[in-house]
Amino acid sequence: MNKKLMSLACLILMLITVNVFALDASGKRYATMLASGGLGSMQHAAEEIFNQGITDQELMDVTAEALAQNYTRGGNGEVFVDSISWMCKALGNSGNGRYKELLVEVSKSHIHRKARKYCDKSADKLPKKVAPYVVGSINLNDYKEGGVAVSESKPVGKPVASTRPATRSSHDLSEIREGMSQQEVEDLIGLPTATTGHITGKAFAPFNYRGKDTMRMYALYKGMGRIVYSNVNRYNGVYRVREVVVDPGESGYP
Repeated sequence: MNKKLMSLACLILMLITVNVFALDASGKRYATMLASGGLGSMQHAAEEIFNQGITDQELMDVTAEALAQNYTRGGNGEVFVDSISWMCKALGNSGNGRYKELLVEVSKSHIHRKARKYCDKSADKLPKKVAPYVVGSINLNDYKEGGVAVSESKPVGKPVASTRPATRSSHDLSEIREGMSQQEVEDLIGLPTATTGHITGKAFAPFNYRGKDTMRMYALYKGMGRIVYSNVNRYNGVYRVREVVVDPGESGYP
């Protein structure tokens, strides 16, 4: 009997071990971004998971854990709200009812109404009467850069140098303040790794004569974070800092 129990325990351990390292290269990258705790990184990873229709349960569990640990951070900043919303949408797109209870919980919390709306809609898409995901069953530290789960593919022996560029020692995003112009920011910390942007709903507001905040631009600094800019008006092309998101896990990709 003892031998049978030991054999069964070994089999379970092997299955668990296989599951930890089941993610492909892109899945590992997204798991690392979600585990980093950086809002910009989490938003980008969850958005890619949703757009690509990824439903791998291990990656979904990492997403659920990241959501559970971060939605209570509070705040109404655009990047925070968007990161929570995209994680909810990714979980709702999985078709796996184990995340329904968590999504319902988030939708009833005190976060921004936009995030609550997406979490509520995502919860409605998932089936009922499924054993829920247990918060805390995933250790996000295992998925951070250098953690057990994401370092499995690295060869044993010689230590592997990090490919992440070092953050500037004399200038970083902590020096940036709301209201600074784009030029002032770039004079302080240099050009971003990449930029992206989109129009806002205010572009269609009939009485927004000056055209203020009709465009948002995101300056992505790899290994540092991102800066959200907003246009001053439609006539001069000046952008000023609206939000600063410090995120050492920022990939630098739009």
